[in-house]
Amino acid sequence: QHMYVPASDQCNILNGNIGSASTAATSAFTIKVTQIECTSKRAAPSGCTQYFTGDSGTIETYNYNSGNGVLLANQDYSACIRTERTYCAICYWSTSFKMSVPGGAAAGG
Repeated sequence: QHMYVPASDQCNILNGNIGSASTAATSAFTIKVTQIECTSKRAAPSGCTQYFTGDSGTIETYNYNSGNGVLLANQDYSACIRTERTYCAICYWSTSFKMSVPGGAAAGG
């Protein structure tokens, strides 16, 4: 997974809580930080938390966990997809779509 975080010319502090008391001792994380120049064609548009590029691939949100994850609450989340050169349309399809709704009911397809 990846996340774009806007930065300023000043010192940037990014705090994150990963895991919980029950998982912190057993989980391992590798975090890669890459700085991208503001004028770079690789830079995500303003407001994009994730930015997917390329003419094919898989779009997965955080905590997807092969369809077994739980949606993380209270996110200001926006996934953006770059239009590739010489392409004029994007096709999407789902191998599985599941969504839970309030009250415990579930919808799927």
